[in-house]
Amino acid sequence: MEQNEIIIPKVWRSEVMRLILFFVLSAASVVLSRRFPGSIISGELFTIGGTSITLKLPLFWLLPLMALGSAFYRVYNVRYSVDIQGIESRIGVLSFNQITTRIRFEDIRSIETEQTLIERLLDVGLVAMGTAASSGLEMTFEGIAAPREVQNMIQNERDARIGQRRLEERTSAREDERTANAL
Repeated sequence: MEQNEIIIPKVWRSEVMRLILFFVLSAASVVLSRRFPGSIISGELFTIGGTSITLKLPLFWLLPLMALGSAFYRVYNVRYSVDIQGIESRIGVLSFNQITTRIRFEDIRSIETEQTLIERLLDVGLVAMGTAASSGLEMTFEGIAAPREVQNMIQNERDARIGQRRLEERTSAREDERTANAL
């Protein structure tokens, strides 16, 4: 992590549908485990002083755990960052295959946000950036908190960099003109 790097985390609120699915499947697994007692695996773990300790594993609990694991994976498998050079997206942090995309501020052509009604209520959304190198959107920050603030931060830095570059170009052009006039 660089010293001036800002990490933009994906938030759990972005996975609200998977979390709702987890709670629905949890309730369903309790009902199904009671309705189908044969789906519960029982086994003796050990015996202490004549008291047998058994473990009962309801197989239907694997369904909500898969939904929760999927939400966990989607939240922690990405890393978005902004530093003094540009923006970076790493997808596959928890995977064998990791894709890193980096865009300099000067190369950003457009910055867009997208939010559904529920996402606006939860203040999460998507920020997508496009460059002059491609006709579409090149990088997307999905499931981040306060997407408008992130959009404004990137836009302000981009505008400052472009303004600074134009000022340097004008200064350089004036110096070239003065040098040409002096000759």
